[in-house]
Amino acid sequence: MLPTDLGRSAAPLSSAIASSSASSSSTTLSLQHHQPVVASAAGHSSSSASSGSNSHHHQSVVASTSAASPMFQIALEKFKVPTADFAPRINNTWVAALYRVDSDVQRVRDHPNRTLLRGYALPDPHAFLRSTSRLDIYTACWLMIRPLWINLAINRQADQNGDCSPYPEPQDWKAFLFDLFGKMGLSLPSSSSSGDGPTSSQFVASSGASRGRRERAKRRRIQDENDRFGKFKLDTSEFTAPADVYWRGKLLFSKDALRSSNFRLELKVAKEIIWELFNGNFALELLATDRVVFPRDKMEEYGALERDTNVAACFPDGVLVGMEYPKVDRGLGALHWQDRLEYVEALRSLLSTWGGAQAAQLGKTPALSITSLGQQVEQVERLAYPFYCQTFFDYFGRAPCVPCQLPRA
Repeated sequence: MLPTDLGRSAAPLSSAIASSSASSSSTTLSLQHHQPVVASAAGHSSSSASSGSNSHHHQSVVASTSAASPMFQIALEKFKVPTADFAPRINNTWVAALYRVDSDVQRVRDHPNRTLLRGYALPDPHAFLRSTSRLDIYTACWLMIRPLWINLAINRQADQNGDCSPYPEPQDWKAFLFDLFGKMGLSLPSSSSSGDGPTSSQFVASSGASRGRRERAKRRRIQDENDRFGKFKLDTSEFTAPADVYWRGKLLFSKDALRSSNFRLELKVAKEIIWELFNGNFALELLATDRVVFPRDKMEEYGALERDTNVAACFPDGVLVGMEYPKVDRGLGALHWQDRLEYVEALRSLLSTWGGAQAAQLGKTPALSITSLGQQVEQVERLAYPFYCQTFFDYFGRAPCVPCQLPRA
């Protein structure tokens, strides 16, 4: 099943995601009986993205003040390989593709959906990787809302003006999960007391601050919380007390452990969860980019459905976001080329229609088949991955999430 919120004029899916509980991981979101509708965008261009630039990321932040590009920051560290011990491994070809992205903010295109994926459909995996002091808290709260949130994200609805609110940004995700932890009456484990900076609920004026300063801080806090919850639109009224937290069908944290602040996340499990965040975000970002390059509301229903089907073909079993953790390493991030071949070919075919010199080159490249060799697969990857990464940046102004190798058991 595919999300409806990658643009304006979104309509409900004709079949909704099956219900799921925190203790179950049986639900899968796949492409089936979906009504393809997406925002009107600027349309695709024959020069949609050039991945030939080798512009080096020499700054930590780039900001734009031009009329064409509103002020925003680009987190250049996300174009680099994560260094945390519990980060899943990224294949070198994807690493090189990220590094080659020309992150000049002037490249970012002006179109109606640009702000939608400044945030993340699922929690930003980089935020989890850099939040070691609160990783246990973020993970526990994310797994509690995971079934509800994935359902909401996939079936996200437009408002009366036909607009969908942007996805939450990394700090929104961290603050929301941390606030949810406090809402359940839980206290910080000793290992989680510092390191990630304050959230909106922690901004308390010092005893020597003026009354006016405290009032301004309070108003700012309320506004921040309203803005954040406006992005989530998730009913958290049932989360008044901790619940048992499950992962892969097994109890990860008991509610008693959460109450007593006696819980700790194994790094092996953290790596699995972050793998899912990288791969799930990548799938939804690929779909979003294709829907911006080819606005679905400008297409006949059959043609729109066909394009969504072509996107789904880039993923094992046509599943973009799954509730079940896979048992085998397959897909565009898999370690072995034999386990990538089918999906690299699907990506080659998809990107060859995007327009521009790189797309034309991919279109002229012989299709991969079961008789293809590893070097042929890698040749296509060296063309396709930089083209995708640059195109995503040009439309959304940030580094894309890229797929990772499934962590070994």
